[in-house]
Amino acid sequence: MLFDAMPTLDHPDAVLRPLYPDDILSWYDYLTLPQVFEHTSWNLQAPSELEDYAWQPERFTDSSALRFAIADRGSDRLLGTAGFHTVAPVNASAEITYDLSPSAWGRKLAAAACAALLDWGHGHAGLIRIQATVLPENVRSIHVLEGSGFQREGLMRSYRKVRGPSRDFWMYSHIKN
Repeated sequence: MLFDAMPTLDHPDAVLRPLYPDDILSWYDYLTLPQVFEHTSWNLQAPSELEDYAWQPERFTDSSALRFAIADRGSDRLLGTAGFHTVAPVNASAEITYDLSPSAWGRKLAAAACAALLDWGHGHAGLIRIQATVLPENVRSIHVLEGSGFQREGLMRSYRKVRGPSRDFWMYSHIKN
């Protein structure tokens, strides 16, 4: 992927910017809240486990995971993150990921971030396939994906271990037109 330009968030209250080391503790704090944690596959034990996600362009390769901060437009406070992982340049594909602090829920931030990443991923980064996996009970995320034009491909049975047991995930995709 090309890392010479940031995606642009079309939202009146927030911007996308690099995820800074100073964001890590806030990110960890909301990721470990039960209402967030239950809908993710994170198994975090300490904030230090998130440090590699901080913006480090000197370490980027064409298959690097990439995470942006969703920040409040006025205060620059971290509201969430969005980006790509499982980047496969040979296949021009990547998996989209996003999360929000509960204080930012209900403001259409995830949908705006998803739209920005789709536009940037398909256009700037040259991705043909952008996929997403979601736990079946994560209704909010399913709504964001389907509202963003992702197509449900099927249930991936025992797809990923989540804090011990293997769990089922829905697989979604968005294909470049």
